[in-house]
Amino acid sequence: MTSACSGKYLLCLTVCCYISLIQSCDGGSGSAPPPGISATTKRAYVTNNGDGTISVIDTTNNTVIATINVGGSPAAIAVDPQANRAFFTDLFALNVSVLDTSSNSSLSPISAGAIPLAGLAIDTVAKKLYAAEFSDTPGQTGNVSVINTANNAVTLFAAGRKLQDFAVDSITGRAYVTDFGDGAPGNGSVRVIENYAVLTSISSGTQSHGVDVNPAASRLYVTNLGDNTVSVFNTSTNTKITTVNVGNTPQAVAVYPAIARAYVTNEADNTVTVLDTANNTIVTTVNVGNSPQGLAVDTASGMVYVTNAGSNSVSVIDSSNNTVVATIAVGSQPVRVAIAP
Repeated sequence: MTSACSGKYLLCLTVCCYISLIQSCDGGSGSAPPPGISATTKRAYVTNNGDGTISVIDTTNNTVIATINVGGSPAAIAVDPQANRAFFTDLFALNVSVLDTSSNSSLSPISAGAIPLAGLAIDTVAKKLYAAEFSDTPGQTGNVSVINTANNAVTLFAAGRKLQDFAVDSITGRAYVTDFGDGAPGNGSVRVIENYAVLTSISSGTQSHGVDVNPAASRLYVTNLGDNTVSVFNTSTNTKITTVNVGNTPQAVAVYPAIARAYVTNEADNTVTVLDTANNTIVTTVNVGNSPQGLAVDTASGMVYVTNAGSNSVSVIDSSNNTVVATIAVGSQPVRVAIAP
């Protein structure tokens, strides 16, 4: 990805590489695992924005065990391991697509909103799936859809315009969605969602994008790709604690509470910044592939999976020593990854 493509949701990638042919998902309709996947296989699901596929990685040996053809431009993804479901968005679609992860087969999509969907997060306890609309049209409102995953009922409400990524606090039940803003310095923000409404809006940085939460520590982390920072908030008071300078064009952030670390992808630097969340300082910087976008922590193994949109790969970082221990070839322009423990 070039720097000119930065600033949209994930993803001017999708504007540069839109695939218009919508294809059906590979796989049958049965409940048996597909070949090469056992019921106990630990997996990572990677959305490949450039070729309309999802790569399934066996995280025990870091190999691709399935490639699912979903068509379009898959983007954000969230997994509900208890329900054997993966949910993902397509930046040119008005619904949330659904996969049966026990068979890698496509299920009926969930209609949500009137503008193509961007960010996604799931609260498996409350059975709520949050989806954000990204509107690049002046004066047009971006909505949040809250989907009851038990019956697919949708509650829709206005929340901003250029809505980006979601995170859910598993303790309070609050959800957080970033708003990119209009690009002016310091004009990005975070919307705090509670009881199907915006509770408050918190000013963040310039062009706020990625977000993650540490519920136990009452901390929220937001990447601001326009000023190369991460904002840290106290979720008990919804106030900013500090701002940390990271790499160039920070995209996503993933918190690993067990070791007091947060990982940030820096798209333009081809690096991942490792933050010590105890004191909000930089521990180290890890070189990964080209144009890193999304990342997720496999808490069972301590590995961090990073999607490299520019090199069609996933880097695997061992969090115990912050070194890359594997590089996995996936589909074209991988943008997001979710772990199915």
